[in-house]
Amino acid sequence: MELQDHVDDDLPAGADESASSIAKAVDVLALFGPSTSTLRVEHIAARLGYTRSTAYRYVRELCAAGLLASRPEGRYSLGPRIVELERLLRITDPLYQAGATVLAPLRADDCVYQLQELSREDQVLCIYKKGPDELRYEGKSYVLNRERGLPFPLFRGAGSLALLAHLSPERIRRTYLSSADQIARAGLGRSWDDFRAAMATVRKRGYALSRRADAKHLVGIAVPILLGAERRVIGSLDYVIARGDLDEAAASELASTMAAVAADIAREYERISRNTET
Repeated sequence: MELQDHVDDDLPAGADESASSIAKAVDVLALFGPSTSTLRVEHIAARLGYTRSTAYRYVRELCAAGLLASRPEGRYSLGPRIVELERLLRITDPLYQAGATVLAPLRADDCVYQLQELSREDQVLCIYKKGPDELRYEGKSYVLNRERGLPFPLFRGAGSLALLAHLSPERIRRTYLSSADQIARAGLGRSWDDFRAAMATVRKRGYALSRRADAKHLVGIAVPILLGAERRVIGSLDYVIARGDLDEAAASELASTMAAVAADIAREYERISRNTET
């Protein structure tokens, strides 16, 4: 409590209000999606429970920042500043840069490498991908579920589980408490003790493995990306292949290869971070 009280005392006047305004502006941006490319102010107000004047104020501010753009018939879409920020992220994010440096030379004709990062409290995001958009198996093509920029739950898929299992016990417990029903449906345990044991197994084994529900021959093997002696997790590396006969020994061998690649990414991350410190 003493630390929290000290931090609160140091906050400038109006900081809480500003933080609240930022969160509400982000809520507006979160309304957009593949099936919702434009919105009117009244739609924003209704979906977020704002008055029309409040919704318009946030829309106006987001337009001024370039994060929203005005369209015909009183509609608004995501703005061009997002493209600018996306480019800036690619050239400044040390994890993206490290992943691109290490993964770019690797052969990926019949496999896919996916670099994952924690996005929000309960989501993982693919930030870099190397390989095709589809994998073939026995003459059929299968489109991969994950793609760059598409968020996934923190407890779904090998790339997510490899990251989650190496977070703090408190963070793992928060994930369970917020998503217990979904975790049970995913087969990861019907109680906190079961889920905690499943995460301990992933952590001890050093990798997570998952098969797609609608295509069991699509296999994901993921390892954490860990920094320094404290082994702090900063992301995960997922390797996806189309293979029906992957036994435990073969999976372990592939995971060892992936762990070496992940270690290279961690070293490159640390090198880039040191060179960009100010």
